[in-house]
Amino acid sequence: MTNPSNMNALSQDEMQRFQKLSNEFEPDVPGPLVSPKQSSHAIAMEYANADPTFATKTSALAITHPMTRIMKGDGNCGWRAVAFGYFETLFNLRDPMRVQRELDRIKSLNTLLDQVGQQEELYEIFVDATEDIFAQTLTAIHNGEQDETFLINAFNDEYNSSAVITHFRLMTSAWMRLNPHRYQAFLSPPLDQYCSQRIETVRTEIDEVGLQALVDGVIEGAGFGVEILYLDRSEGDSVTPHQLSPNCPNGATIRLLYRPGHYDILYQPDPPPVNMAPIVNFQYGMTSNYTPWDQGALSFDVNAHLMSIPNLMADSAFGGMGAPMSPLSSVSPAPQSPYRVSPPHDLYQTPMQSHAQVQPMPPVSAPTPVMPSAPPPMTTLPNRSEGPQIRLNPLVMKPNLSHSLPVTSPFKNSPYNQAHFQNQDFEPIHWEPHGR
Repeated sequence: MTNPSNMNALSQDEMQRFQKLSNEFEPDVPGPLVSPKQSSHAIAMEYANADPTFATKTSALAITHPMTRIMKGDGNCGWRAVAFGYFETLFNLRDPMRVQRELDRIKSLNTLLDQVGQQEELYEIFVDATEDIFAQTLTAIHNGEQDETFLINAFNDEYNSSAVITHFRLMTSAWMRLNPHRYQAFLSPPLDQYCSQRIETVRTEIDEVGLQALVDGVIEGAGFGVEILYLDRSEGDSVTPHQLSPNCPNGATIRLLYRPGHYDILYQPDPPPVNMAPIVNFQYGMTSNYTPWDQGALSFDVNAHLMSIPNLMADSAFGGMGAPMSPLSSVSPAPQSPYRVSPPHDLYQTPMQSHAQVQPMPPVSAPTPVMPSAPPPMTTLPNRSEGPQIRLNPLVMKPNLSHSLPVTSPFKNSPYNQAHFQNQDFEPIHWEPHGR
């Protein structure tokens, strides 16, 4: 190596040549431009033996953001992270109409480039590269692709990646030049000089002002949020989050990890799957083949609530009627019957019913149907082995019960009871609150 004394002997031309070589030197950074997703524990391992603050924060980061995507540190990592995160978020929404709307919106930003004097024949090749990424995204959604491999391949192509990043740089620069009042106060040089040297120049890393302008002018119009998590030596045991776009309508957010001089992408855990299994009511899911039943064909008074039990009429104890019935509401009027049904006081005379003046219902005349004759009216209380039976649901029946229970008490809520409000001869004076 040349010692300092020999350096002083170099001519002015040689010094300028050395300075030019130093400015153009690019370190050989290994790895792809955009890596596949990988565990954030790799970052924690990098800082395991480093500063204790970094070691603690990266360990916590691996829990809150378990996956990361590494950007190549070639001076474009910040721009590349935002551009890739933008297309990845758009792809994950799986909405072709939204992709088309975003394509139209990005193309409309060409007017900003025209307003600041950019020549269309110079920037159209960068716009074409961005439109090609939109077309690949639409195709992937229509084909039902589940991963972002096509995006990784597109951004790992040196030409396509540089063209898309340059397009994003030009749109950001035009936005800042047209809105100088929002950014000039945070800059030391004039805004035009800052845009020429820090925004439009390739391989120039993005800073906080440029990143905010990129979000304001390009990303925020898509409805996406951008959050930066700073890995620094600030207080606390976790990285410091900073939201660049507080108004995020749909919750889609691009999360960047900032390490001194470098940006990567972070991912939160996927939400747990939602159980969409149908709920089946096993107690009443017995049959759906219900047919109407004739209440007038019974030789005893019935209760509308009782008769709404599925398969009750299929019981052999009900006068040999084997057809199932359909549930009826308690407020539905009783159907007309061709037979005379004995009123409640003729069937089961109880002390409570004797207080009310019950008048028998007049018989209804109708043509004689072709069916077995009605059994004679019952005048005595049937034995427990006779009369109607309540069939229990076998799915909810206790083991110590038989399959059916006899009905031995009168049906007080029947519309044939004159004290029932649906009876045609009902009067308020007949109602007895203690007889319910």
